[in-house]
Amino acid sequence: MPFYRLLFLALLLFQCNSLPEKIRPAGECLSSYENRSFYTVSNQNEGRVCILGAKASVIKPMGEVSLTMYGKRHLVWNGLDLVSAAKFSLLENRRFALFTNATGRDRELNSILDLMIDSGIKPSLILEPEHGLYGAEDTISYSSLRVDAGSGIQILNLYSQLKRPTAKGLQGIDTLVIDLQNLPVRCYTYGTTLTYLLEDAEQAGVEVLILDRPHPYGIWKPAGSMLDQDFESFVGTAPVPFLYTMTPGEYSIFMAKHRFTKLKLRVVQVEGFKPKTVDWVLAATWVNPSPNIPDLESALVYVGFVFFEGTNISLGRGTTRPFVYSGAPWLNEKAVLAELRKLNLKGVKFGTVSFIPSASLYSGQTVRGIQFHPYSNEFDPLRTGYEYMRIIKRLHPNQFRINGFNTFFIDKLWGAASYRQAIEADLSYDQFKSIWQTEATAFD
Repeated sequence: MPFYRLLFLALLLFQCNSLPEKIRPAGECLSSYENRSFYTVSNQNEGRVCILGAKASVIKPMGEVSLTMYGKRHLVWNGLDLVSAAKFSLLENRRFALFTNATGRDRELNSILDLMIDSGIKPSLILEPEHGLYGAEDTISYSSLRVDAGSGIQILNLYSQLKRPTAKGLQGIDTLVIDLQNLPVRCYTYGTTLTYLLEDAEQAGVEVLILDRPHPYGIWKPAGSMLDQDFESFVGTAPVPFLYTMTPGEYSIFMAKHRFTKLKLRVVQVEGFKPKTVDWVLAATWVNPSPNIPDLESALVYVGFVFFEGTNISLGRGTTRPFVYSGAPWLNEKAVLAELRKLNLKGVKFGTVSFIPSASLYSGQTVRGIQFHPYSNEFDPLRTGYEYMRIIKRLHPNQFRINGFNTFFIDKLWGAASYRQAIEADLSYDQFKSIWQTEATAFD
């Protein structure tokens, strides 16, 4: 063979051998190709559960601080920011499904679906939670499977008729990508859908890739009752306290260790997030995770007030301030306010309010009530909501009602009967807290 051909073959062989390998070795979290942008933070169970961090070469070009109306703030990079900056290398040559909604956005508010398509990759299937892919529907009534008009990709809704895809629905998929903003309280249905997806992925042998996101509840410790199996439902399936203060990635790791012990999981961790603050919100733009959580204030109040969904008290649905506003046409708001102020609750201000809901409970009626505005990390939403309900029941014994007979929705929301029973017995908050504090503290 001529010398020049031998030289050409030698150069070609050298070039091929020097290319990063895209196939991940057994027991490893990253291939050499993926290792250019990410590193392994934690490798558990021989590569079954992996936490991935972005290298400085990915983060530095995006900057470190942002100038806001509150001054300079260190930026928080969610999983999507990092994976997108790395040109979605973790998904190259993958046939994947995508579970997301309107909150699946990067720091510039670009949607994950648009970013993927612009990068030349496209999910084979989109899975959407309650409120839909675009977060516009308060109640979904359409069929489970449809085609997205913008992308032409099939969308499977996991709320209206089906609650999970099952292992059969994931056939032909090798990776399930999950990217959405969750509120880590057990009754928030995104957590239930996430749990179902982890279970179905385990059964189907599909790897799960979580693009992690921060949440605003890191200022609090886990609180509330553990789930009583008698009250398991779509608004409560996770074996965690009511308020469990985990990101989607942290929760998935917990479940992979304790329940789904064959699940293959990779989590791209958030960079720059300090859980004990909510400063990240000031340096980014809030995207409401559901129609009735339009801002951070509603998200914070929601934790302690969602139990009113099981009563005849309006939570401000059909107004611009859901959960911040609450009341009823028959409520003596001035008397309620006077009792609230006697408690000297920390971290929250409240005052009277009147509103006319355009939808939901008391639609079209003038509602008299209270508005709650948390202003510091000392705000205790569970105590505030519990004391508020006690006061209403005490002042309005003939008008206030916990909905249900034999079965009560409030029990499903709390995951046990203890909240309702404590209200009915007029237990002090400290007495009520003693019922669940030990198990919540143990979880922390």
